[in-house]
Order: sequence, then C-alpha cells, then structure tokens
Amino acid sequence: MAESTGAAERAASRRSLVCVGNLTIDEAVHDGIPSEPAMGGDAAYAALAARRVLDDVSMLAPTGTDLPESVLDDLRAAGVKVDDLPARDLLTVRNTITYGVDGSRVWALHGTDEHFDRMSVYPDDVPASVLAADGIVLSAMSLDSQLALTPWLRERTGAALYLDLQEDYLDGHRDELLAIVALADVFLPSEVEAIALADTHDLEEAARFFSSLGPSVVAIKRAAAGSLVLDGGAVALVPSEPVDAVDSTGAGDAFCGAFAAAHLVSGDAVEAARAGSEAARVAIRGFGITELLAEALEVRA
Repeated sequence: MAESTGAAERAASRRSLVCVGNLTIDEAVHDGIPSEPAMGGDAAYAALAARRVLDDVSMLAPTGTDLPESVLDDLRAAGVKVDDLPARDLLTVRNTITYGVDGSRVWALHGTDEHFDRMSVYPDDVPASVLAADGIVLSAMSLDSQLALTPWLRERTGAALYLDLQEDYLDGHRDELLAIVALADVFLPSEVEAIALADTHDLEEAARFFSSLGPSVVAIKRAAAGSLVLDGGAVALVPSEPVDAVDSTGAGDAFCGAFAAAHLVSGDAVEAARAGSEAARVAIRGFGITELLAEALEVRA
C-alpha cells in the first residue's frame, strides 16, 4: 500500500504548470527611502514559488530589450523553463511601489497603460506546449489581455486554469471580469477584489458567489490574515504564520504559484493554501524575486 501511494505521489509531482504574466523591474519605497531596483513580475514570482512543489514549471511572459540575460539564466538555473518567451521591441515594465505606514501600497507605472498592455500575453504568444500543460496560472496582466486570453485558453486546453486578477481595473468592468471568472477552475482573488466583484464584505458569501459561476475552488487571499478557501462547498480559514516582511510585493503572486502547484499534486485546496502562504512568506523576506530565487538555487545545488 505504501509503495503504491509513493508511486502516485511521484506521478503527481511530475505534473506540469505554466505561469503566465509579466516580467517587471520594481522599486519599493518605505518611509520615503527607495530600494534598489529589483527583478519582479507576477509570472516570475509564481513560477519560482511553484518550483517549491513541482519539477516541471514553465513561465510565459514577454521580454523587453533591456532585460538582462542574467535574469533568464538565473530562472533557468532555478529550474524554471523560459525558452519560449515572446520578445518585444520595447523596454521592460517598471514600477515604483510606495508603502504607507498602515501597510497600504500605491503603484506607479513608469510607462503608459498601452506599454503595459503590449508587454502582456495574448493568444498569439502562446506556444503549443502551454496547451499541453496540466495547469496554467493566469496572473494579473492588462485587462484586455486577460479578457482575450482566458476564453481562448478555455476553448483549447484541458489544463486546470488558475485565475488571478488585478484590482486596478475592477471599476466599470465587473460583468466582463465575472465572465472570465466563470471560465476558471480555480479563482484566486485578493480580499479587495473579492469584495468589489461580489459586492459584499462577507468573504464566505463572496466565495460561494464566485463558485456558483463555475470555479470548483475559490481561495481569497487575505495577506497576513491568511486565506479563506472554498472547496466542494466546504469553507476553511487558513492562517498564515507571521514573518518580518522586507517587501510584500509579489506575495500574492507567490501564493498563486505555490497554490496551483500543490493543488495539482494533491487536489487538496486547504493544503494548497498552506503551500501558498509558505511561499508568500519567503517572497516577502527580500526585494523582488531574490529570496525565492535564492531558495530555488540552493535546492537545485
């Protein structure tokens, strides 16, 4: 019995996951003091977090002309497949994230919304290998790219779709966003997104509303408070262990990547949420993807 269980676990761990999103260069400002620019982007956070669980992890994100080749070399060394990234004749997306004393964040995009959109993933960027994956994480990109990509993928792949959104484009687009939530197998909103889209502050009610649209699993990210998980009608509150945070940028992306990887392996959404929280705690111990990358390189070594 133990032998058959071990074989099943090994087979599950060989499942494949693709993390779709952006690559960015970010600068964090705390108490008026800016950090050194650090490599980030939701696709990179998610992919490195997923590598904590799975061996077969790929990333799909457009690359800019100024992206150092060393970044891709580091991701390869960490075990993330980055060989099919679409190249754009544009600069890498850059952000400044300013933190308030209450923990709130204000994002400032250095370029234009059009530039950010062109540095997001569209159907023409998707290689056949992505369609053959067991799971796909759709991280927050531009509104138009997510509205185009989600239904396109749903029609062409049997992969489990793990959907994350961007709170900045919620206003005025509720019906469009709920339409793509309905296409996801797993919906992974932040607390802010859940409240806005479900029009309620009752997170359990929000999770049940989203589940009624189509997703079999809903996990609402609550930052330091952990997450609320709905799976098969059962609701669980999954706490998060405290950590001394250096920079919380990328925590939600890391949660999504590790959640998806663990969920593909076990099918247990509560355990997946615990894996997500653990990855998020690693991500916020440093600026950018540095801590997740260092951990992955150490494991590989």
